[in-house]
Amino acid sequence: MPNVIVKDIPIAYDVKGDGTPVMLVAGTGYPGATWLPQAVDVLAREFKVIIFDHRGTGNTPGTPGPYSTRQFAADALGLLKALETGPAHVIGHSMGGRVAQWMALDRSDMVRSLVLAATGPGQFSDQKPVTRGIPLHTGVAMVEAGYEDYMKKHIRETFFTPEFAEESPETVEWLVKAFWENRPSLEEYLKHVIARQQHQTAELLDHITCPALVMVGDRDTHMGGTGVHTEQSQYLLEHLPHAKLKVINGAAHGYFWQLPEESMTAVADWLRER
Repeated sequence: MPNVIVKDIPIAYDVKGDGTPVMLVAGTGYPGATWLPQAVDVLAREFKVIIFDHRGTGNTPGTPGPYSTRQFAADALGLLKALETGPAHVIGHSMGGRVAQWMALDRSDMVRSLVLAATGPGQFSDQKPVTRGIPLHTGVAMVEAGYEDYMKKHIRETFFTPEFAEESPETVEWLVKAFWENRPSLEEYLKHVIARQQHQTAELLDHITCPALVMVGDRDTHMGGTGVHTEQSQYLLEHLPHAKLKVINGAAHGYFWQLPEESMTAVADWLRER
């Protein structure tokens, strides 16, 4: 991957295709290399697709101190500016969707539309509190299994339905390998986890004025560190001024990997209308 300097940090990126720019923003600790080529190729048929490594992942170095989703948003916006491209459609998966929300809030002129994929706005109910540090179950599981085995299990059990993981182990293994070969250090990964857990935009959603597609798998019901994504997606739909819902049936958290053609075609169809 080439890189450009954004606020003294070399951000590694790649570009595929031509046309209106579309930026893909990855999830917690995930490098750009984890975007499935088949999924990227669907968009690259008619859009200029930009993928990149968050700071501390892949070929983008980490920096001292804590991270935040707003800081990641500034990195992504800085990359768009450095590449002299934009405004862009922004597709954020999981934590990437939280980053995308800050991109639209801080620089609405740089964001054409949002695709908020399997994501949420932070805590939106006193009855559903969000841990603002490393979730206990995550910490315990990582200590017991170790970093690598934890990620293998976490990817298999949250990104994919059990049936798909059993029938198509090669796809699961591809994502595990793509993550592990470009992984952040353990410290950097945990800094990403904390950034995700501290994210909070629930009270600001009405300020996001661009069109938004809220996407979720109907089986994305795992109780993670920030809650259940089906519930969070419903909240986004109800509180964003210009939102539409797209449910990917038969898929859990990782529908871009389990059903790349179906899910990215739905995205492309929606983007085309914007």
